[in-house]
Amino acid sequence: MLEADRRGFRAPGTTFMVSGGLIGAVGAYLFQVYGGRALGPEAFAPIGVLWTLFFILATVLLVPVEQYVTREVASGRRAIPHDLRPTAVMAGIGAVVGGGFVVVTLDRLFEGSWQYVLQIVLLMIGFALLFVGKGVLAGRRLFADVGWVLIIETVVRLAAGVLAIQLAASAESLGWAMVLGGFAVLGMRWWRHDKGDPRAPAAPASHFLGGYVGATSSSQVLLGAAPIAVAALGADPALVSVVFVTFTLYRAPLTLIFSLQGRILPYLVGVAASEDRHRLGRYARSVVAIGGGLAVVGGLVGWLVGSDIVAFLFGPEFVPSHLVAGLTAAGVMAAATAQVAGQVLVAEARTSRLAGAWFGGLVVAVLALLLLGGAPDVRVALAFLIGEVVALILMALLAIRR
Repeated sequence: MLEADRRGFRAPGTTFMVSGGLIGAVGAYLFQVYGGRALGPEAFAPIGVLWTLFFILATVLLVPVEQYVTREVASGRRAIPHDLRPTAVMAGIGAVVGGGFVVVTLDRLFEGSWQYVLQIVLLMIGFALLFVGKGVLAGRRLFADVGWVLIIETVVRLAAGVLAIQLAASAESLGWAMVLGGFAVLGMRWWRHDKGDPRAPAAPASHFLGGYVGATSSSQVLLGAAPIAVAALGADPALVSVVFVTFTLYRAPLTLIFSLQGRILPYLVGVAASEDRHRLGRYARSVVAIGGGLAVVGGLVGWLVGSDIVAFLFGPEFVPSHLVAGLTAAGVMAAATAQVAGQVLVAEARTSRLAGAWFGGLVVAVLALLLLGGAPDVRVALAFLIGEVVALILMALLAIRR
């Protein structure tokens, strides 16, 4: 087993990678806070929808690519050129789906501006390369460099956003800042570190990515589609912005996990390669036990002070109700727990089981959304919590049972 595996989560660069993830999360919120305050809830609404759309597409299509590259490179294989083909397919699917969504909803959600069509396409291309880079660096155990990827993307986007608002106070200018952040990471020349065995993958990427995309499509629709669901239920643009900033702010733990799970996976790949299945089971049990308790605590904290935090950061016009705040916080913690526990299945390449757990949660959430009554934001938040709890239960059963 490699030295990094023997040292577990104390391997060099881990602290800086975590710091980079924290800086990335804070920088994302600062970008949204600055843009929201500068433009107001109605003018900011297109960026809220663009961010939500890209978040769903990136986590559904590009996170699986990053995890696949990380797993392959951690096993000693070179990612380039073999892994660029499935990456291009995933980015192309995202560009077509994202661009199509923007075109169809151009007048309703994007104020008729065609700039957003080009922006979502470029976001998929730029971040496809960024996610491959993260996978290569994490698989090579260059965790400090992964931290720099997170920092550079965040700082460039934030600086460009501030400059854009000063020059042209419009939502479109913030969209271009998002695009620039993804491409900025190319300056690191991360491909220099892809020095593994140039052999082709032992198993086709389609099997791994097919199951993982099925999983992430369900999980991210659960998490990221809240503003779109609220809009579909008839909410006005102001309420769409309220739901967007609430879900975006409260999903900080899960956003951080997406940034840092490349640190967890190489370790679990080493454990899986040693066929120590009992050790994997103990990891999953510990994660589920701790995360379940944190979900309860998160819901209580969200109920008590969540609305005040949103008011402090975004202003009184963005404040959600205490009920929506509590439901959202609890659901995000449940989702974060399921995501971390599911890394066991990713390490073992059993991504079809991963898909089953998240799809079960999505089905239950959709049923709850259709059957529940009340205001659109409350319906969406409650359905989200119910779906995430179901997904966590299913994930626990699949990851713990050997």
